[in-house]
Amino acid sequence: MTTPMFTKIRTTRTLAEADLLISSLKAAGLHPVELATWPHFSLAGADIEYSIQVPTEEVEAAKEILDSHNPPDGAT
Repeated sequence: MTTPMFTKIRTTRTLAEADLLISSLKAAGLHPVELATWPHFSLAGADIEYSIQVPTEEVEAAKEILDSHNPPDGAT
């Protein structure tokens, strides 16, 4: 049995945004890493970032999905 390799495709500044992006990827049939099972921490005074990671073979599909949720610069 092989262990899948994971690739970080995005980071967020809030847990809520990370949960939303992970939910979008799951709804599309992808397999993002659950934040609760992936180590992340912050030091006092440091910025917190939440990493969105998917199996390496799903990177292109995941980026396409997440990019489709971002409006072009200047759009509202």
